[in-house]
Amino acid sequence: MEKDSALYQLMDTRMHSVMNGIVSSDGEYQAILRKSDIYSGELERMDLSKEIRLLIDRYVSEQNALGEYSNASEPPFYRLRAI
Repeated sequence: MEKDSALYQLMDTRMHSVMNGIVSSDGEYQAILRKSDIYSGELERMDLSKEIRLLIDRYVSEQNALGEYSNASEPPFYRLRAI
């Protein structure tokens, strides 16, 4: 299916609205988002150099990748129990 087709755009819009609805009503996600905002503000106030910010970004990105890998490698039973 071509990305500029009307059907593709409709599906894309629908998926985004569904995901936004799920995320906005998820209390755990909202709590994580609030904590993340606090930490982001603290980092901004530290006025770190670009080099340090890039190092932190790379570290956090790799930690996220590890988390995604570990979630993907768990048997489905364990993933369902966590939900």
